Amino acid sequence: MKRTSAVLGVWMVAACCAAATAQTTGTPTYTNARVVSINALERTLVIRRADGTQQTVQLDDSLAGFGDVRVGDEVILTLRAQPGWPRVSAITKSTVTPSRGTPAARPLPPAASEASQAAVDAFARQVADLAVEANRVDRLWSGFRATCDATVGGRYEGGREWFGLWANDVRADLSNGYCRDLYNQIVGLGENVKRGMAGAEDAARRSLSPGDIRDVRLRYSMDWDGWTLPAPERQRL
Repeated sequence: MKRTSAVLGVWMVAACCAAATAQTTGTPTYTNARVVSINALERTLVIRRADGTQQTVQLDDSLAGFGDVRVGDEVILTLRAQPGWPRVSAITKSTVTPSRGTPAARPLPPAASEASQAAVDAFARQVADLAVEANRVDRLWSGFRATCDATVGGRYEGGREWFGLWANDVRADLSNGYCRDLYNQIVGLGENVKRGMAGAEDAARRSLSPGDIRDVRLRYSMDWDGWTLPAPERQRL
């Protein structure tokens, strides 16, 4: 009788552990995507799926880093559903040749000349700091697009989809207060990024070529020519 109770107890513990593991790890899925931006500090990627939607994912603790993955690379991700962002348990560069009509991964930009390297580095540091703020807007945008039926008319490869709000390329359902509040948050934080980039580029043009400036913008998914556009009108809550 004691042995039966002991076996039953072990079985129940094992079943509970298995159920808990299933709830937290989820079933792995595999997806092909293009890397839109990389946040090394927060260990997150913004990816664009084959259907054109963008999503933020986070590296699993078992992964040391991003390896040789760069912005613009086509990758294959192993994802597990988790509370918050999906977690990446494996990431590899795709070796599949893009099909006709699919843009190929952007080649790495050439190195800047030694004479302008200091100016390039200074500009890159400014853009890197602003890209951290832009990543915060990405997270708001991801929720806004999913919840408020937002669609983007233009293409923002090398940049962020929410740039379309300034270009009047976005259509969304703003009939409820939650979506209007998200919209206002995106505009508020995005306007800070936009003003910062406008000032940084204005100073950089005095010592850098347009090609050097664009190479840095591409490196941080900040390639856009609309930094001087007026801010979208805020929504009434």
